[in-house]
Amino acid sequence: MRAPGIAHVFGRIAWFVWLALLPLALGVYVVQSIRNGHSAWAIDFNGNFRGPAQEILDGHSPYHPAQLAQVRSAVAAGHSPIEYQHGVFAAYPAPGLLVGVPFTALPALLAEWLWIGCLLAAGGLALRLTGVRDWRVYAAALVMPPVVGSLFYGAVDLLLLLGLAACWRWRDNAGKAGCALGAIIALKLVALPLVLWFVATRRWRAAGLSLAVAGALAVAGWAVVGLGGIGSYPHLLSLLTDIESARGFSAVAFASAFGAGASTAAWAPYVAGAVLVVALFIVARRGPRADGATFLLGVLAALAFSPIVWQHSIVLLLAPLAVLRPRFGVVWTLPLLLWFAPDTSGVVPVSQLMLFALVVGAVCAAALRVGLHPPERSRPGASESITLA
Repeated sequence: MRAPGIAHVFGRIAWFVWLALLPLALGVYVVQSIRNGHSAWAIDFNGNFRGPAQEILDGHSPYHPAQLAQVRSAVAAGHSPIEYQHGVFAAYPAPGLLVGVPFTALPALLAEWLWIGCLLAAGGLALRLTGVRDWRVYAAALVMPPVVGSLFYGAVDLLLLLGLAACWRWRDNAGKAGCALGAIIALKLVALPLVLWFVATRRWRAAGLSLAVAGALAVAGWAVVGLGGIGSYPHLLSLLTDIESARGFSAVAFASAFGAGASTAAWAPYVAGAVLVVALFIVARRGPRADGATFLLGVLAALAFSPIVWQHSIVLLLAPLAVLRPRFGVVWTLPLLLWFAPDTSGVVPVSQLMLFALVVGAVCAAALRVGLHPPERSRPGASESITLA
């Protein structure tokens, strides 16, 4: 059999495996939650949006730096963050917390399921905006451990993914692209380095507008929450970083796992992020034909700069992956391996960190191969087959 035939066979096998693994994957998360002795269902939604929004409506600040300082001391003494508020501490920018306000008027269970429905719709629309028309890609994305985990926790990743997809779709429209990026920056600061993607690709107006929109939304949000809290917000982020950065899959966690001291590991995100930004600017010199590759490098840089990265955080990589690999292929099966490196409230073992790095690296390498060397358009009537990577 030739390579296209082999790829087709493996693609069909992978598809049937997905059909079997989807209910199993959901069951694993439920069982794991019960075994841990706490309910992990929708904890991010309740801890970062609905709960803080209710505090805002009650006239209280949703931020509690004094409590975080106590948790940091307890974690330093050997306790786990999960012992306190299930490890979820409100630290999103003020505009992000206000997203939860409409859900406070609903019963908790209805609010949670409505939020999950919104996330599913956002994820599907994001893939649509990036140009995906292959239904198998939608199915593949739904079964990926990062997506399943993000939905299970009620995390905001799929909303951010929609914003990234909008940035790509309207990248040459400064108004739409700038507003899209500004909105997701105001929602979560992890998207801030994406401004450098606009700068590297000489989309100056979009870069400036994104910062202006993010700033305006931040001022409006803080005006509702309380402008007095702006000054202490960086300290709150620092406390949260101290509590959670060595856990999960961030550059800090990798550096710590390989023996780096706390002060050295704290610099790891800046080093990794800077390397990716340099690569971004180098690749951007190829012009618009390399937009897909620069988009991927920009998203990677944003994740690398973040001192706190969970497995579900890499949902953001689906935007550039969909741009560069819009048709189903073996590359869409690789994230299934991440079931062997699940999110955890503790320190991630080195073996799981390495597996995570290998999977993410392989997916990005396969996508970059297309981004740096775009294939020629197939002749009219030529048959299409599933690619190997």
